[in-house]
Amino acid sequence: MFSYKPLTSELAKAVQVPTNGPLVEVHLNDHSDLPVYGKGRKKAAYSVLNENYKHFAERIHNLTVYEDDLWVVTAPKCGTTWTQEMMWLLDHDLDYRTAADVNLLHRSIFMEFSTLVPALEEDTVSRVEQMSRPRHIKSHLPMALLPKQLWTVRPRIVYCARNPKDMITSFYHHYRHLHHYAGSKEAFLEAILEDQMIFLPQIAHTLDFWALRSEPNILFIHYEQMKRDMASVLELASKFIGKSYSKQQLAALEEHLSFDVMKNNKSANNSVLLDIVHTISKPEAASDFRFMRKGQIGSHREEMSPEYIARLDAYIERNLTGSDFRFIE
Repeated sequence: MFSYKPLTSELAKAVQVPTNGPLVEVHLNDHSDLPVYGKGRKKAAYSVLNENYKHFAERIHNLTVYEDDLWVVTAPKCGTTWTQEMMWLLDHDLDYRTAADVNLLHRSIFMEFSTLVPALEEDTVSRVEQMSRPRHIKSHLPMALLPKQLWTVRPRIVYCARNPKDMITSFYHHYRHLHHYAGSKEAFLEAILEDQMIFLPQIAHTLDFWALRSEPNILFIHYEQMKRDMASVLELASKFIGKSYSKQQLAALEEHLSFDVMKNNKSANNSVLLDIVHTISKPEAASDFRFMRKGQIGSHREEMSPEYIARLDAYIERNLTGSDFRFIE
């Protein structure tokens, strides 16, 4: 069902971390059941994951999906947590009390988290299987590796895209502090261009869902839209799930979802996730890193050289060849 290509180059080894273990490309061998066919895409995206994923791949592929599920799917560092909190509250009649009392990690479960961190005692795939319905589920997996029933049962799926230049900037800090990457920034950035970084490549991941943007069970949004005009995104998302809220209610939700509020919201800022990973990996030095770090558009200009940005622009353009999709600057 799947094939695995170990990443053994010196560059791949340089960016691998003990928290995750050795990296492999994971490919679905038979694409015939995927909806991407006939939508302008010849082959669905693969993903770079860790070897431990092999133990979960078929379980995830065969996971039972329900029509009342709500899935939040993104590449990493593309507004995932933001989208999870937004969709959970919209889908639960703006129940702020429960949202404060129950951590987002338990309200919207990161399905493949235990595949990513082999030392994690909890099986997050089992947690998804045991959730009370309607389930909210988060994943960074590409279309081809997600449960096959998604394409026949057709639950609600929200996909959030983000410009790769800002995603990479955010992911670098995430990878250093959450995965405890100790290598050079240069190696990390080079691995991005060579598609040898975990959970990537990003662009093909995004294009698969862009091809499905007109499907009634899929909402395709942009991180940059959320930053610049959250009010319109909230209206769009409410309509998508069949909910109706007043302008005052949506304005209050917009304030709740603002970066300054979210970064200090212990129930939704993934500080618990940081604690879990730090407990497992026991970093030598303490860190004041926050999962929600800056949340800015264009921050890559402060952290990437003009030469690398030019190379990255060429990489993005090359990978968008033949598509009408463009990332928002």
